[in-house]
Amino acid sequence: MSDLLAVVEAVSLSQPGVRVAKRPVDDAFIGPHGFVGDRHEAEFRRKPYGRGIAENHRQWHGVCTEEVAAICAELGLPQLPFGALGENLRLSGLLLGELPNGTELTLPSGARLRLHQQTDPCINAAKELAATYGEAANAFVKAALGRRGVVGQVLEPGIVRPGDVVEVHLPALISS
Repeated sequence: MSDLLAVVEAVSLSQPGVRVAKRPVDDAFIGPHGFVGDRHEAEFRRKPYGRGIAENHRQWHGVCTEEVAAICAELGLPQLPFGALGENLRLSGLLLGELPNGTELTLPSGARLRLHQQTDPCINAAKELAATYGEAANAFVKAALGRRGVVGQVLEPGIVRPGDVVEVHLPALISS
């Protein structure tokens, strides 16, 4: 039984030549190491500053509509399009910023995702938003603090589509 429910509003994948923003798609296959075709799909990733490699805890990125709306309201921006913050999943019905690390998301296809951590606001996202929305987006990093979404790992592969209802399982209630 799920603790909470959310709805997938959009699924997005990386686009060539764009660092942050992703393009919405009709559906996506979540493989064992991330969304197939996304630039973050990998079992391992390089550590910053050339310090070697580590397990990839950033195989997917999700944001929620409610937190994106709060960021936009604070900045005086229109609702950001799906994928604008580099998210693979735009969910509605819960605040991702309030979920603890270890929370699991189960999709109708059987795909399962684990939340690893909250995402820090990104200067690269701020730069892309400023190029489209102007001066107001320069305050993105401050406005997005605690509302930038989450990253995590794939536990079980499967398909995801807009409209899917997601079961959200909090870690204290997950049984082995």
